[in-house]
This record gives sequence, C-alpha cells and structure tokens, in this order.
Amino acid sequence: MSGFIEQRLLEKAAEGTQGGPTWNTRQVGLSNGVVRRNASRSRPLYRYVILFNNLLDDDHAEVLAAFNATRGGAYGFRLRDPREHTAVDVAFATGTGASQTVQLALTYAWGPEQVVRPIRKPVAGVVIKANGVVLPGATVNTTTGLATFTAPAGHTVTWSGEFDVPVRFETDNLAWDYARAAQGLVLSADIPLIEDLSA
Repeated sequence: MSGFIEQRLLEKAAEGTQGGPTWNTRQVGLSNGVVRRNASRSRPLYRYVILFNNLLDDDHAEVLAAFNATRGGAYGFRLRDPREHTAVDVAFATGTGASQTVQLALTYAWGPEQVVRPIRKPVAGVVIKANGVVLPGATVNTTTGLATFTAPAGHTVTWSGEFDVPVRFETDNLAWDYARAAQGLVLSADIPLIEDLSA
C-alpha cells in the first residue's frame, strides 16, 4: 500500500534542520590509481533531517497525526524546502504554436554540464510566460507539475511560482524526547525524510 497526501507538513522546522540533494556515484579504483566514476542517477534525490524542537501540544499532535496517517513511510506528502522553494522566470520549454503539455522543471547548469530536475508539486499561483508575456489560458496541475499552454513558435516559455518537494518518512519509527521549558511540556524529535519519486 502506498499513495500520496496532497498536504504540506508542519513548517516549524528548528535551527539545525538539514537537507538537500544527494547523488549516488559508483567508483571503481584501478590498479594504476585511476578511479572510474559513473553517476547511477540522472537527477538528484533530496533528503532531509527535520528538527522539530520545542513543539507545543497542538504542533506535536499535527506531526503525530501526519506520521500515523501516512503509516510511517507508506504515504508521501508535501514539504516546503526552506532553502529552495521558489522559481522566478525559469525556462522549461519552447513554444510550438500549438497546445503543449510540459513538465515544470529547474535546470542546474555549471560549465558545460547541466541537470534537469522535474518539479512535480507546484503551489497554486504559478505564472507561465512566453518571451516575458503572461500566457492567457495557461494552466498548471498542482498535483503533477504538468503545465498546459499554447505559445508562439520559437518563444521561450518560463514559469514563476512556489513549489514543494514530495517526500515520505524514511523510518517507520517516531521517537520523541520529552523536555520541559518555560511554557510547559514540549516535545522534540529529529525526523528523516526522503524524496518520494513515485508521487
């Protein structure tokens, strides 16, 4: 059993939260000292360790409800990456003069290399433009990241807006540390999350 819940997890991540892209590079050392390297994925996989320090009762209840409703790692959900959640006029397609349906994406380029990351969980309000002009009638499916539009042939199509990362709990165990603070009983836990590529 697996699925996806189109809801964002609590955003009260504490200082010390970690997360970002990971890669998987196969390395084979040869007898002459040369190391052969091969990237086994075509795009990054995002991982996070969310620190929910000093949560009060209502916040604790929300995290606990999310963990149990998703059956631990069985269901995915949305996460707002505190470092990377906004796109501004990012090119992702070229107009053809006909109706197109294209996946929103971010492109990371450095030197001669580039990697395309599909954006599958945009937030409502994404704006689609062609050569800087808003395209009337353009639509974006916020559950898949597919944009449908008609742009003049040869025009550069861009998108702007916010997006979430589809993630799931990486563990089926949620262990809380109990502590006391001036405002009463508080709870804290470090929660590992991994990008849900099946969403």
